[in-house]
Amino acid sequence: MSDPTPEQIEREITDLGVDLPQDLGAAINSAANEVVERLKASAPLDTGSLKESIRAEFNTQDFTLGISMLDYGYFQNFGVVGTENQTTQFGVPDNVSKVLPPRSGATYSYDSSNKTIGGDLPFGVKVSIHQRGLNAKQFLDLESFVDRVANIVNENLNL
Repeated sequence: MSDPTPEQIEREITDLGVDLPQDLGAAINSAANEVVERLKASAPLDTGSLKESIRAEFNTQDFTLGISMLDYGYFQNFGVVGTENQTTQFGVPDNVSKVLPPRSGATYSYDSSNKTIGGDLPFGVKVSIHQRGLNAKQFLDLESFVDRVANIVNENLNL
């Protein structure tokens, strides 16, 4: 059996990639938005502002995928150590720390030099949260988010 000619090779590979989506970025973005809708269902609900702020951000230039939301969503997700006692908090991952770093260490904590937290809550509630901290809600796991997006893209990628 002889080696194939360049013409034979060209005929064999002319349809290579025809079955791939024309815009893989659009497929990833679509899958990310689908996962965001599921994520919104597990986010804490008060006014709905946090849920409405959750968005997938996909950069087509360097194919990076992330989540954006109101800053307090990260505090809700990972928890905040109070000034008088510690509730349930989780370490802030490096990729989140680059955007919204903890004051010190690997967990969010309230500043003990202040007496309350900010915001529109009643004064007594602000003092109480500042002292007792916030329990982590863990509605967002970035690794799980990326894995679910990848699974959806893979399930819908027919070669």
